Amino acid sequence: MSRKQDGRRFEVELDWYYVSKETLWRWALVVLGAAVLVSAGVYFWLNRGEDVAGRARREIAAADELLAKGRIAPGAARAREEIAAAAEKLEGARSAFAAARYPEALQQAMEARQLALRITAGTGAVRHDAAIMELGGRVEIQRASRANWETARVGMKLYEGDFLKTGANGLAEVMAVDGTFYRIKAETLFEVHRSKVLPGGTESAPQRQSEIKFIVGTVDVDTGEGSRSIVRTDAATADIASRSAVGVEVDTAKTTGVSAYRGRVTLSTETGSVTLRDRERVVARLGAGGLGPKTVLPDPPRPLSPNDTAVFDLNRRQPVTLKWAPAGRAARYRLQIARSRLFIPDSILIVDDRPKPEAVVTVTEEGAFYWRVATLAEGNIASEWSPIRRFKVLAGGGRASGPDTVPPELSLSRPQVNGTLVILSGRSEPGSAVFVNGEPADVDASGVFRKVISFEREGVNVLTVRAVDGAGNETLRRETVMIEVY
Repeated sequence: MSRKQDGRRFEVELDWYYVSKETLWRWALVVLGAAVLVSAGVYFWLNRGEDVAGRARREIAAADELLAKGRIAPGAARAREEIAAAAEKLEGARSAFAAARYPEALQQAMEARQLALRITAGTGAVRHDAAIMELGGRVEIQRASRANWETARVGMKLYEGDFLKTGANGLAEVMAVDGTFYRIKAETLFEVHRSKVLPGGTESAPQRQSEIKFIVGTVDVDTGEGSRSIVRTDAATADIASRSAVGVEVDTAKTTGVSAYRGRVTLSTETGSVTLRDRERVVARLGAGGLGPKTVLPDPPRPLSPNDTAVFDLNRRQPVTLKWAPAGRAARYRLQIARSRLFIPDSILIVDDRPKPEAVVTVTEEGAFYWRVATLAEGNIASEWSPIRRFKVLAGGGRASGPDTVPPELSLSRPQVNGTLVILSGRSEPGSAVFVNGEPADVDASGVFRKVISFEREGVNVLTVRAVDGAGNETLRRETVMIEVY
C-alpha cells in the first residue's frame, strides 16, 4: 500500500498468514515423530555393537568384584544377610546368562552390583538386633571383628557378633528387636546373636526370636507376646517361651543356673533336657555333671507401704516404715535400698536380711530412694526381687505454704526411636509423679525422668505424658513418633 502525505511517500507492506488448528496439530505430530526418530537413532548409534549379552557379561564381572570387596569390608560380619542376598542375585545372573536369557541376567547382575555397592560403602540396610535402653556404671561393648572395647551409651544399637560387658559397678537394660528385655547385672559378659522371624506366625502377629551367647554373669530375661529367647551357655541352652520371666546365671566354672519365675523354659544339655514352669529352678553343670534336680522357688514379697513416689519431709526427721506382705516358705527377707533404679552396686545404701516383713529407716539427706525385697527360703534359695518402689525425701516435703494450685513444670526432650521402642526423657517438678501412656516413669530428686515405651502399631503413634504434683495438680504433654515395624 502506498500513499502521499505532506508531499512525502510512505510505503507499508503487510503480510498476513492464517493457519488452522488442524494444521498446527499436524506439524506438532511431525515434530514429535522426528524427535522420537532422532532419539532412537542416537540411542542405537551410542549403543552400536553393545549387545545385551556383552553388557550382562560385564555387569556380572563388576558385581563379582564388588561382592568380593564387600565380604572383607568393615562390618561384613553384621551384613551377612545382605551379602547372601547379593550372592544369590549374582548366582541367578550367572544361571540366566548360561541359559542365554541375557536380559534377565543383566537385570539380576545390576541388582547384585547395587547391593554389593551399598555393603562396601557402609550404607546397606543392616538391621540391628538389640538396643541399649538404660545403663549405669561401667558398661562396654566390643563390635564384631574388632579388638577394642568402647564405652556403651543409651540408645546404642547392637548387632550380631557384638559383645557387651558390665564392670563390677555396671548394669544395663537391653531390648532385642523381638521385644525381649534383658537386664544385665554386674560383671557379666554376653554376645548378641541374630534375631529372626519364626515360621508359624501371621503378618499382623509374627513370631520372633532373639538369641544371646552367655559367657559369665547374671541376666534376667523377660519375653513379650509373640517373642521367644534362646540363651546359650557352655553348659546348656535355654529356650525361653513367650510371656516368660527367667533368671540365668553362669559362674566361672561354667555352671548354669536357670530360674523360671513365670512362664516356661526348656533347658537342654548334652545328656538330656528338662522343662521348667512357674517357680521352678534347675542347675546344669558342664560335662558329665549334667542336669541337677528341680528346686521349688519361694514367692516374692509384695510391697505394701509407703505408696509409690511418697514424699517425706527431711526437716521433720520422720522415719520411713517399709512394709511388705508375708511370702510363703520365707525364712527371712533380703531388703535393698538404693539411689539408682538399676540398683548399681555403688548406689546401694542398705542391704539387710530381716526376719519380719517390715523395716524402719531414717533418712538424713534429700533425694530419691528406691527399695525392693526378696524372699529367702531354707537353704538360701531366693525368689526374684519384688517390684521396685520409690520414695522421696525433700526439705519441707516439697510443698509451699498455703494451697498449691500451680500445675507442675513438664518439659520433654525429642524422643529417640529404635525400631518399635521409644526412649522419652524430660524434666518435671521435683516430687511429681510422671506417667507416659499411663505407665509410671522413674523421676529422680531433681525431676529428671526417662521412660522406654514399646509400640506394636506401625506408623504415627502418640506419646501422652502426664505429670502430677503432691497437691494433685497436673500437666499434660503429647509427642508424636513414627514407628517402623521390622
